[in-house]
Amino acid sequence: MLLGNIALAVAWAALQGEFSLSQLLLGYALGYGLLLALARGGVVSSAYPKKVRAVLELLAFLFKQFLVANLRMAIDVVGPTARIQPAIVRIPLDATEEYEILLLATLINLTPGSIALDVTNDRRALYVHVMHVSTPEAVRDEIKSGFERRVLEVLR
Repeated sequence: MLLGNIALAVAWAALQGEFSLSQLLLGYALGYGLLLALARGGVVSSAYPKKVRAVLELLAFLFKQFLVANLRMAIDVVGPTARIQPAIVRIPLDATEEYEILLLATLINLTPGSIALDVTNDRRALYVHVMHVSTPEAVRDEIKSGFERRVLEVLR
């Protein structure tokens, strides 16, 4: 379905006579809308629109997390007193495949104020160093219901 959507985007740009990024993006959006309508009508599989939606939700979530984490770190650096409460938290994993754990750890590492340190040998837990910890349970819940849930929605 992804290749079909890309083909629709290229066809749109060709029909417009302009192979620009804006025309390709517009063609991709129109192709996605067409595929979504066909999926709702039962003509094509509905898995692709769900995956695209999951990817967009993950990107929006990451943007929000990056913004909040950067603001929090900037306030700590500029503020008169640091409110840092660092801790290493053990996060039990629902992700079982190496690529799922890798993507989860990478996204955690990209977020300022958190670093994935290690994965247990049985791949059932991830150790994360976090700069702002109110309670370990809150960190676990934020990572499990935020990062991990969205990663699994995209990859499974």
